[in-house]
Amino acid sequence: MENKIFNNIVRENHEKVYSLFRGMVQTHEEADDLTQETFIKVYKNLDKFKGNSKMFTWIYRIAVNTGINYLRKERLKQIVGLEKIDLRDDDEPQALTNQAREILTRGIKKLPAKQQMVIMLRSYQELSYREIANIMDVTVNSAKVNFSHAVRNLKDILEKMGVNYDTL
Repeated sequence: MENKIFNNIVRENHEKVYSLFRGMVQTHEEADDLTQETFIKVYKNLDKFKGNSKMFTWIYRIAVNTGINYLRKERLKQIVGLEKIDLRDDDEPQALTNQAREILTRGIKKLPAKQQMVIMLRSYQELSYREIANIMDVTVNSAKVNFSHAVRNLKDILEKMGVNYDTL
């Protein structure tokens, strides 16, 4: 019975978790590995889920922590090869060009891990501050402040790269 429940959990949440990681890392393989690592942790800790939050929020919290730990390890390794990430290509007029994506990605990768995560959750996953707060286990105000700091730091980073943030 437990495997059936777990399979349903994976089926319902896999795409969202994978999408979070795909926005953070350079390759499908890395995103796939992080997604798999997240669901292994979910499986091992399923008995610890108390139901105090939505299952989605609990899983995302595990994914966020997995992502933050991964980003910290990558930063420690001082990996510099920053390739573009695949952002959603909607038919919106503000759709970013490949060059703008690459520049923005380089800037985001220079942010501290938690700021990278809040940018990804808010800007790419389009989550509310309340959802981000639940996922990151902080207050709503802290999520807003963290996002504000991330945006300000990103602007500074892009400025140092010789890019006007507003023109992206």
